[in-house]
Amino acid sequence: MSQVIRIPENLFKRLEKHAQGFDTPANVIEKILTYYEGHSDNSQNTHLARPTQDFEPPSSLEIIFYPEGENNFKQALLEKKQAYILLHKIDGTSEFKVWNASKFGPHSDVTGNLRTGYLRGWKNKGIYKAEVAIEKADISS
Repeated sequence: MSQVIRIPENLFKRLEKHAQGFDTPANVIEKILTYYEGHSDNSQNTHLARPTQDFEPPSSLEIIFYPEGENNFKQALLEKKQAYILLHKIDGTSEFKVWNASKFGPHSDVTGNLRTGYLRGWKNKGIYKAEVAIEKADISS
């Protein structure tokens, strides 16, 4: 089972320098780990040093609506007046929120409400993706 790992652009560029031919990012990471594990002293508890700088803020924000499409979502939100939000962060954590939309009206803007509410400061918070659903079961865990 493969996993998606989000890394800052500058780290990707550093990995890219170690790629040869048709190496994938996974191949490059595997080579680095093989090298590191082969050169570490197994008699000591050796760990990779933590980078001195924190993650770079994400460059874009993906918003996924359930039901699909902002207009379909808006119509469902107008009926239910509640939604669920799962915020995905670049550090691997996620936050689950319940959106009480009792004051949300037909002339309200879904994305505008999200960006001035739960997604305010998304770059500084390290949020790269938000899943917004009317039904809790639609959000990936």
